[in-house]
Amino acid sequence: MKIAITGTIGGGKSQVGKYLAELGYRVYDTDKMAHTYYQKGHALYEILLEKFGEDILDENFEIDRKKMAFYVFSNREMLMWLESQVFPLITQEIQSINTESIVFFEVPLLFEAKMESLFDKIWMVSAPYDLRIKRLSKRGLNQQDADQRMNRHLDENEKIRKSDVFINNDGTIDNLHQTINDLLKEMEELNEKI
Repeated sequence: MKIAITGTIGGGKSQVGKYLAELGYRVYDTDKMAHTYYQKGHALYEILLEKFGEDILDENFEIDRKKMAFYVFSNREMLMWLESQVFPLITQEIQSINTESIVFFEVPLLFEAKMESLFDKIWMVSAPYDLRIKRLSKRGLNQQDADQRMNRHLDENEKIRKSDVFINNDGTIDNLHQTINDLLKEMEELNEKI
């Protein structure tokens, strides 16, 4: 069974994924998958260099994701182009992963990338706006940059409507862990009935 963990930026997707991994589940992060495509030797590396030029490279001739983010988050066309290159690679990788047991995937742009059909279940994680802004500021994003990234996502209510499970991450880390434990217990009970 493949379960997608999606949600709002700063909502707590990574915290959910981290906890599931601690519990022994396989958890794949599609952002990390994408980062491997930017490395020297991958075909996309050359395509990105051709499109953006050497300005996106660091001193070791590796793609500097912060420099590239500057280009793509300030230019909708560039962002759409980048997504058109990366999303098919992620889709292909997700499809290739064996799922004899429950496997989780952190997919921030699940609905935007139209990847819903790749998953058996979708968990949506969010938190109140002010809490997300606070979390994002700890990651070095100012409110303007955070809002810019939030605005490229599908509306939160629409994501909730399209998801099987909604996790409101507005409490403590212990509250979040308890919610996950409850969801896993429900899944176990459903599997026993089948």
